[in-house]
Amino acid sequence: MTALRVAGLLSFLLASVATSASPPAVEEVEVEVAPGVKGTLTTRPGSSVDACVILLHGWASQRDEVGDLFKRVASGLAGRQIAALRIDFRGEGERNGHRLTSTFAGRVADAEAALTFMQQRHPETRIGVVGFSLGGATSLALVGRHPEAVDSLVLWSTSADLVVDFFADEALQPAIREALETGEATHQSWATLTLTREHLTGMMGYDLFTPLADYEGALLAIRGTDDDVTNYDSRILQAANANPAEAVTISHADHIFNTLDPASTHDERAIDLTVRWFTETL
Repeated sequence: MTALRVAGLLSFLLASVATSASPPAVEEVEVEVAPGVKGTLTTRPGSSVDACVILLHGWASQRDEVGDLFKRVASGLAGRQIAALRIDFRGEGERNGHRLTSTFAGRVADAEAALTFMQQRHPETRIGVVGFSLGGATSLALVGRHPEAVDSLVLWSTSADLVVDFFADEALQPAIREALETGEATHQSWATLTLTREHLTGMMGYDLFTPLADYEGALLAIRGTDDDVTNYDSRILQAANANPAEAVTISHADHIFNTLDPASTHDERAIDLTVRWFTETL
């Protein structure tokens, strides 16, 4: 990529003024990408599909994400003729009674099923992935395993060292100890979460950095300065051979980009940066 092209892309990404035009209508269809793995496919009716993006949600969350962040991203992408598929990971979320039975290997398998689904539905079409928090870690594992299948990657507030991010969390430690000893324990967060031994031990033993050496697609990392998860963005960019590769920090934004604060626009900036990045790199 030429220096002029890189400079143009950076200017494009850093622009924060949204267009005033009304967003085009989109269509959302429930799909099952594999047995037990359900999702929502968002497209623009009557338009061609120029590219595809898979959205991978964070820990104990669901396909629309907190504040409908992923639903809003999907709508923005569909308006640019980019089909967006957001999935629910098995063993997580409200649909599972907030009982966490998922493993990291299971998350990666679900993400691979979504990738295969989009490859089969739109063959020869460029594919992007966006992962939020633990979904970011899942995205790293996905591109590490299939570096040539993903053309562009966006990471939101991403986790990358699962042992550190889970077991060093002081708020989680009492429930973690109890779950490892007895099989399960509850933890009060945005909901009453039930941690299982299967879930916790299934997060151990993963190196997400070394396999990134084979990834040569585009990579954008977005994070807030007030995020309470360890910042791995520079380490991720160093490990990958991505081109173009950028890290954007949103001042005063927290882990979820303050999406529950109606006075904040941090979430809108994260969404806008993401849609713009995929529009330019897919």
